[in-house]
Amino acid sequence: MIGSLCLCGAILIALMTAGPAVAQSRNGNVWGGVAHQPGASGVRSDEKVKEILPSPQASSQEQRRQDPILDRLGRELLERSGSSR
Repeated sequence: MIGSLCLCGAILIALMTAGPAVAQSRNGNVWGGVAHQPGASGVRSDEKVKEILPSPQASSQEQRRQDPILDRLGRELLERSGSSR
């Protein structure tokens, strides 16, 4: 009886002291030493393996056409939210 009580006490102490060592630390998207969000290079390599074609880049002409539209939308959003530049 006393032997099993000591054994239970020893196991309890071991579990209590091992808790922090067993717990996985988390730092941003790195959890337990493993990144859980892919970086750009990881995405590109995954797409290459899965034979997914990269999305076409908008031409500079298309970007010049879209810039004033995006600026106008940004100003409208700022006005609606009550913020000003």
